[in-house]
Amino acid sequence: MPAQFPARDSVVFWKRERKIKVELLAPISLSTQVVHPKPDASDQSRDTKTNTDLAFKLVATGALSTQAGLVVYGYSVLVGYYEKFGIDINEIALSTPTLLLYGYINILSGVLTAANSVPIIGPGLVALIFIGAAAAFVSMITKQLKAPVIIGVSTWIGMTMFLAFMAPALGVKRGITNGLDDFREYTNLEAPNGLKDAVTVITDKGVRLVGHLILVDSKSTFLLVDKTVFKIDGSKGRVIRETELSPKGLELKVEKAAPGVTNKL
Repeated sequence: MPAQFPARDSVVFWKRERKIKVELLAPISLSTQVVHPKPDASDQSRDTKTNTDLAFKLVATGALSTQAGLVVYGYSVLVGYYEKFGIDINEIALSTPTLLLYGYINILSGVLTAANSVPIIGPGLVALIFIGAAAAFVSMITKQLKAPVIIGVSTWIGMTMFLAFMAPALGVKRGITNGLDDFREYTNLEAPNGLKDAVTVITDKGVRLVGHLILVDSKSTFLLVDKTVFKIDGSKGRVIRETELSPKGLELKVEKAAPGVTNKL
């Protein structure tokens, strides 16, 4: 008898019901790489950056240039001033602080004179100069800074510089006011237009010289008496030199009048 096998359909049905169990001995790890989008180049260029090294260099250069300018200007002013009184700049001792002070005082006097000529607009123009310098400084040390920000920052910096420039002048004005108040209190005299001073120097020979003080340094005293400038030794009181001053125009008039007088005679 031949072997009998189950039908095809029954075998397929048994295979469908069979279950297979699979056990994972090693865990499966899945890793994904997160790719961050690169920032746009245009966004990077818009970031505000401040060049601190350039800022310090500009501040140091500006300070040195200002001091050098004040020294040169103060020296030039004193050379021209003392020359008119027959005083050579080489025979007096001038320190750097003295030159800085004279340079600052003369520049400040010129600025105040120009500002007072136009009472309201003048001081505003002076302040605008400082604001403009501050705006140039801010623009040089920063990149991609918006215009309103530059205007605001430069205004604050410029006004601070303006007040710092004017602060010593306010102190000097206050000192003059206090001096006039004390003079009025001690002497019971009013001096609305200021005071005039006369200096008396006694020489080694007992001669009293009364005049206007031109200059006093560590070595000598220069005193203007009438039309003569006396150079007096500061330690001994000895008169070293006398310089007679006269207007140049007066000399020219005398020289031109002499031929006419001769012709009339």
